[in-house]
Amino acid sequence: MINEIEKPIVFGNYIHNLRKEKKYSLKIVAEKLGIDISLLSKIENGERQLQSHMIGGLSELFDLDYKEMQIQLLNQKIENEFGNEPFFLEAITILKKGINK
Repeated sequence: MINEIEKPIVFGNYIHNLRKEKKYSLKIVAEKLGIDISLLSKIENGERQLQSHMIGGLSELFDLDYKEMQIQLLNQKIENEFGNEPFFLEAITILKKGINK
């Protein structure tokens, strides 16, 4: 289960491993995600990022929990974009307080 993973998923590797486990071709997965094979290959190789609209197809194809996949994707995107910023945790804390009001 995804939520048992301690560190964020690297989606490219994750998709590649799932695809190989199920013996699915790039074509099958790409069609389910509504993208071309070259884009899927770039995602698997870490050259491009998975987009949130692709989560539904992934969760359906591999029988995964959509909510957990969405959370992991957001976690990865936020960490990649802002993780090295010196006031990252303070900003997240302020954001959380604002959302909870």
